[in-house]
Amino acid sequence: MLYTKKALQMGAIAVGLAAFAGQSSLAESAKKEDSKPSVRTETMQVMPELTMASHFVGVPYNRSGVSVSIINPEEFQKAGIETLTGALSQTPGVFTLDGGGTWQRGSVSNTVIRGMNKDTYTLTMVDGMRISDANMSGNKLLGITNLFTVGNVEVVKGAQGAVFGSGAIGGVVAMDTPEGEGDPVTRIFAEAGSFGSFNSYVTSSGKIKKLSYFVGVGFETTENDPSIYPAIYDNRTGMNDFRQWQEAVRLGYDINDKVKVSFTYRRLDSYFEYPTPYVDYNQWPSVPEPHLYNTEDKNRSNLVTGRVDAEISKLWSTSFMVGHYNMDYSCHTPGFDFQPNVMRNRRFQAEWRNALTWNKEWKTIAGMAWDRSDYMSENNYVAKDEWQSTLAFFAEQMWSPTDSFDASVALRLEHDSVWNNHFTWRYSNSWKVTGKDSPTRIFGSVGSGFRAPTWFEQYAANYGYVGNPDLDVSKSLGGDLGVEQRLADGHYASVTGFWTRINDEIGTKSVGTWPNSYTTYANYSHCTSYGVEVAFKGQFKDAWNSGYYANYTFTMPKRDSIGKYETIQMANTARHTVNAEVYTSPVEKLTVGFGVTAAMGRTDYNYARLDNFFTARLFARYQATDNVSLHVRLENLFDQKFIMTNDYNFGPREARGFGIFGGVTVEF
Repeated sequence: MLYTKKALQMGAIAVGLAAFAGQSSLAESAKKEDSKPSVRTETMQVMPELTMASHFVGVPYNRSGVSVSIINPEEFQKAGIETLTGALSQTPGVFTLDGGGTWQRGSVSNTVIRGMNKDTYTLTMVDGMRISDANMSGNKLLGITNLFTVGNVEVVKGAQGAVFGSGAIGGVVAMDTPEGEGDPVTRIFAEAGSFGSFNSYVTSSGKIKKLSYFVGVGFETTENDPSIYPAIYDNRTGMNDFRQWQEAVRLGYDINDKVKVSFTYRRLDSYFEYPTPYVDYNQWPSVPEPHLYNTEDKNRSNLVTGRVDAEISKLWSTSFMVGHYNMDYSCHTPGFDFQPNVMRNRRFQAEWRNALTWNKEWKTIAGMAWDRSDYMSENNYVAKDEWQSTLAFFAEQMWSPTDSFDASVALRLEHDSVWNNHFTWRYSNSWKVTGKDSPTRIFGSVGSGFRAPTWFEQYAANYGYVGNPDLDVSKSLGGDLGVEQRLADGHYASVTGFWTRINDEIGTKSVGTWPNSYTTYANYSHCTSYGVEVAFKGQFKDAWNSGYYANYTFTMPKRDSIGKYETIQMANTARHTVNAEVYTSPVEKLTVGFGVTAAMGRTDYNYARLDNFFTARLFARYQATDNVSLHVRLENLFDQKFIMTNDYNFGPREARGFGIFGGVTVEF
């Protein structure tokens, strides 16, 4: 009854917001605006022209004050980057490793946006569905997703609670299933290489009259590099095997030129067998030698969404979406006297958005969203089966008084059945300094966010972890300010400063002395992260169709130590990251390129310092015919054996070594 009463109170507030708004339909109307195409493309982000995730609706990239990087999967695939983590690792402000946290395909991604080091600080969105929240991690999905069945990916940086709600403290990674357009096209891709790797996919897409479609299926398998424990590796096989299937379908139908319906379905089925170090400390002080066991991770997920977009009038566009996501995960180590660690997550989500375009200067976005999440976890120590519901009302007012200035204010009121009410806000603006065709743009935003404690953090009772049911919600405030400059035709640079502060940050705390110690959770006073992103991008079309990009990010992610007046660098972060690439076409139909990635000032999961690393890659693609292309890529070109993390029992784990891969793409 109390929850119903609060929901009704919030409903009254929603009536005051007046309108309910749509995403895809406004994106179409944005394309029809009077702004010249040349204005939209005079930025570093040439394609696509719209950013869909940084606001409630599609907005031209250079009219948004929000810091966002847009990943075009096809461009990365041409450069020999085929995984989502590989693309994210080349994105300014993001620190992650291709293949996940251990640089082995199948492991979690440990994606860090601007120093925000937890998966609970990065919200993962797929086809408009919230995949991660306090109890559903998105890092596993980010770590194993290939780019072949993914459309554009947007990395929206900074506190985005006003747009996306809980969990969007550091930023949002939003991806979608590609939409078919143009004449039907079928692509077949196959690649084989080092570590017993084989990767393949088939996609078909297009538009036939009023029906658009995309269908994709892919299979991947690899043995990875099992020698990550060099001190005791005994040449056993099956120590790092990974295999998965990915499928995706998207259908769209234009009922008329004002109304469109769409449907998406995605499925992922993966298996990862990896080495687990174990020492039986129960026999202390006579502790036996450590041993490696094979742990089996199984992950299966399904996602289905349906959407209706309609342009009711020139004033009003509306969109309604419903979706369901389920994920089943199990972790089992044969040989241990433990039952498998099993987790099952279910989410149903409904969202209604509308846009009221009053005139060229004023546009109002408002809407509501509801979701219900069910979470089950069971192992030797604890069994939890919980659910929670969230009801949210949101609005954004956009103002464009001139062709050179855009501003917006976004607000969100959210009620959670467990964590009660939360209010978040965001202000952003973009200013083209010298007018409509300006080569200079200044942009910035400031906003708030929050994230709730997870069920594990509150009630854990396994593997040396004990939960804390008295944890509070973490709340954040963050902002950024950037300058984007056109240096010459086709050449751009940008510099963006950023900062974020989280109060009541949730972290681990050790209690007791070994061997009777355990780890629990507590609210720290605060943690902060500030720094700067610098990016360069350009093309020399008259010089063998050559191009380049170079990104550098400096961050200072710090948190206080409980009970001490000191700060330490946050876990799994890097103070300096560099990535760069150059490519050229010395002869017709051949493109070759060279890329580097480096990180300095790293920490592992236990806040310990790690060595700096530098890795390089080389790639080449040859268009043999109009329908057939061949490619080859060399990863970790100089076979750098840098340390990925320090294991408590077995010492350092090294990165995967040099690998060579090659394949073919057929299109018809």
